[in-house]
Amino acid sequence: MEPSANNPTPKRFNILAIDDNVLLLRTVKEMLSASYNVAIATCGSQAFDQLAIKTPDLILLDYEMPYQNGSELFKKFKEDPAIANIPVIFFTSSSDLDTVTKLLSLKPDGYMLKPPSKAKLVALIEKTLHKN
Repeated sequence: MEPSANNPTPKRFNILAIDDNVLLLRTVKEMLSASYNVAIATCGSQAFDQLAIKTPDLILLDYEMPYQNGSELFKKFKEDPAIANIPVIFFTSSSDLDTVTKLLSLKPDGYMLKPPSKAKLVALIEKTLHKN
């Protein structure tokens, strides 16, 4: 079906996935690429490089990474007026109460345990992108 004024092509949202686990990043990109434009980064510096190229509509962020962890990156994102309003969903492989409490105290837009299932990940992304 051709796009028209009455039936425009739906917007493809841009997602930036940040995780030090390259296999997880590839899996997430494969899960989401049919519906979203997905950029990936394995560390904070790569994330900022990607942010300079294209502003995402949503960020998927690993909570526990070496060097600069997700908590530190999240705080940097929220301090930058150009990207402060981009929703962030944390990934974590830890389900212990202390980790989840610390993660939730940052007030992300959501979080998901790793490895994510495609159905749950897409549902959380859709819910987050269409909050407004």
